[in-house]
Amino acid sequence: MTFFPEPLRPSEGRKEEHLIVDPIEADKKAKENGADWQLPEEKKKSAMYGALLTFINKLTSFFTRNEGDNLETVSQDEMVNGVQALKEIFHSLKATDQSENSKFCQHFSEVWHILYQGLQILSRTKRKAYINVPKLIALIHDMDHYPPNEDHKLGFYLGNYAGESWLPLPFRDILKKLYTDHRVNQHNSTLSKWLDLITEILQG
Repeated sequence: MTFFPEPLRPSEGRKEEHLIVDPIEADKKAKENGADWQLPEEKKKSAMYGALLTFINKLTSFFTRNEGDNLETVSQDEMVNGVQALKEIFHSLKATDQSENSKFCQHFSEVWHILYQGLQILSRTKRKAYINVPKLIALIHDMDHYPPNEDHKLGFYLGNYAGESWLPLPFRDILKKLYTDHRVNQHNSTLSKWLDLITEILQG
């Protein structure tokens, strides 16, 4: 029988944080000039973003339907798809600095919410999972507390939907740190370790 630990709780400081919408001037000028949101080197990844958006729309619709049932059921296939979407996000962060890509950040936040909510459901049920739930909990916990020396962690910004309408500098710095850390440390980088954990999660 799979052991489900206590439901995860947001990082400290979430309740005190007041969100301030602070549009990025560069993004604003780009929109005024009719510029495309993608950087030239990112255009080749447009198909991947489309796939991520499809994942997100499917999963969001699923969880919205189940809210009327007191969130007592969860589709294991949708959880697997959510983990796969997170895997693609990590690969993209390894390859490209996505810290200024507001749409990418929006996708990241939405996938985070889908998996976080799914874990809340699974923690209250005794159903057999197709994924390794304790490993997924460990991954979400690591993300929720990264980086260790910041007042607000990655999980804080994802939990507050950092993305198109709110893209604070500390959040962008965290994404840049993940990218540069992988450039320097490669197989020992944080992203590589998270991807190794995802492999174990998908093995069930």
